[in-house]
Amino acid sequence: MRNSSAWAVVFALAAATMAATAPLAPAQAQGAFPARPIDLIIPYAPGGGSGITGEVIKKIISDEKLSPQPITLTYKPGASGQLGWTYLATRKADAHSIATATASFSYGFVLKQMQVTPNDFTPIALMLVDTQLMAASPQSGFKTMKDVIAASMKTPGSVKVGGTGAAGSDANLAAMISSAVKIKLNYIPFKSGGEVNAAILGGHVDVALGNPNELAGYVEAGKLVPLAVFTDERVAGLKNVPTMKEVGYNVVSHSARGIVAPAGIAKSEEQFLIEMMRKITFSKGWAEYASKNMMTVKFLGGADYGKYLADEREKLTVTLKSIGKL
Repeated sequence: MRNSSAWAVVFALAAATMAATAPLAPAQAQGAFPARPIDLIIPYAPGGGSGITGEVIKKIISDEKLSPQPITLTYKPGASGQLGWTYLATRKADAHSIATATASFSYGFVLKQMQVTPNDFTPIALMLVDTQLMAASPQSGFKTMKDVIAASMKTPGSVKVGGTGAAGSDANLAAMISSAVKIKLNYIPFKSGGEVNAAILGGHVDVALGNPNELAGYVEAGKLVPLAVFTDERVAGLKNVPTMKEVGYNVVSHSARGIVAPAGIAKSEEQFLIEMMRKITFSKGWAEYASKNMMTVKFLGGADYGKYLADEREKLTVTLKSIGKL
């Protein structure tokens, strides 16, 4: 009996030793992902296009049960989005931190506004292509884009234009318009599309630049006057609004909406995030959101999105040089 008990102890110790020294399976070694809530950073103040997009992403993930952990939203506005993206870069190798990205993400690198580089990020997915709309306050008296041009020619700098960020896509679109038409617009930056809306509805600026999803609701309610869109062809849902090309000037602006993560995340984590964003992009809720807000659904995952961003930086370099901003 004593020998049997001794051997039982030996076998138990041996088994425990083998278990302790055996190679861990990948899930054991790294832990299942996500192991905690995924923090989606919005680099702008609440109420703008990025915040609205983030809320939709959060809802679809919850409704479709696309993640075993919830999504939280963290707003980090400032410096045309650069504050939020720079913060994300400090979360190196942390796949539980991701952020929305717009054209201003690429502008930041081209204009050298960030202390980080594209290599400090992992491209996850492009999910939408958006454009920009210029709308006027009824108090301004502007009915058409030609009215804005005439006023600016008569008194340079007299037309106050509200937009998101001091150096992002809205600011540079204002510069592109000024360069193409040979006028001077008085561009006034705000922290988010929500603040731009408050400014134009309150009569503090004459016209506003923003994505259709930020301004179209006020246009439909008769609170704003649509002047022009900056696409090659008219936008569905705004069929009565001319393109800037129709006004007589070749000014086109696109803003891709996507998701980026910090550099250094595990390949398995990257693939999880890409697949989750792919499922969102092809969901019914996403299609409805895009249609309602006059955006185009487009999916590019991982390396394909990375190539898109690199190409975008090259195109922006050419554009910004042509308008004297580089």
